Amino acid sequence: MMQEMEQQPVPNWAIHRRLYNWVLGFAATSIAPIALLIIAFIEAFLPFVPPDALLIPMCIEKRQKSALFALIAIFGSIAGAMVGYFVIASLIASGTEWAFGTEAIEHIVSEFDQRGTSYVFIAALTPVPFFALTTAAGVANLNFWMFLAACIIGRSLRYGIEAGVVWWIGPAAKIFIEKFRT
Repeated sequence: MMQEMEQQPVPNWAIHRRLYNWVLGFAATSIAPIALLIIAFIEAFLPFVPPDALLIPMCIEKRQKSALFALIAIFGSIAGAMVGYFVIASLIASGTEWAFGTEAIEHIVSEFDQRGTSYVFIAALTPVPFFALTTAAGVANLNFWMFLAACIIGRSLRYGIEAGVVWWIGPAAKIFIEKFRT
């Protein structure tokens, strides 16, 4: 899989593709689990390459360790979500009223009081930018235990399903990805 990726030229303007290829380059290395943990951690509170870009190739390369790789991604993502909730949110909260106005912040807090756990769960389960919701949940003071439960359940489902599907499909997953990769 890695050889096919390296043969395709990447335009100079495609920084996102270069970053994706760099992340994908870790898949077959011995430091891949550490890289997965770090990427999952960072992606939960900053815009970054989703851990899926590394998790799926790792599961393809070492199918028998798919569950372990999913657990690593889950752990890193949950730890990063807590950084987003506590640290990044506190940094942003100090300037939000000045930047957005008191009414806008009150509206966001009210919205999160009603549906915040659902928002975090959806972001944890889907490709919606997770970092934005972890930070917004912290700014809005969403109940921490509900936030944590939504993160754990959503991320466990997402990474567990991805690793499980790749494990179940096996080598055919690699053929499918190489055939339809854009």
